[in-house]
Amino acid sequence: MKKLTGNGLWESSRMMLPEHRERSVQLHKQTDRLAKLELMEEELQELFGRLKSSMSNTLEVTVSVFCEYGRMKYTGIVSGLDPRQQLVKLEWLGDWKLIDFKDIIGVEFSAERY
Repeated sequence: MKKLTGNGLWESSRMMLPEHRERSVQLHKQTDRLAKLELMEEELQELFGRLKSSMSNTLEVTVSVFCEYGRMKYTGIVSGLDPRQQLVKLEWLGDWKLIDFKDIIGVEFSAERY
């Protein structure tokens, strides 16, 4: 049986130093990172308008948030907007989350209304 089958180089060595494993994991994460798309001023104003509408009319929205390794989606009602700190407070089922406005890449209204 060949030593270098299946997992390639790491298959032949059954023991790996913690430092080597940590570095391997870091390299793998760096290759999976995504670049954030920059939104235009008009798109930012539209997103802010939807968030404001959700807060004033208690409409449920789905907020898409950029993170290094993909996109996260949160659904709820906007209960607070802080323009100075650029934070959005999103509530759902008795829980809440603060979202940084610069990380928001999309806001969609849900079909249901509270």
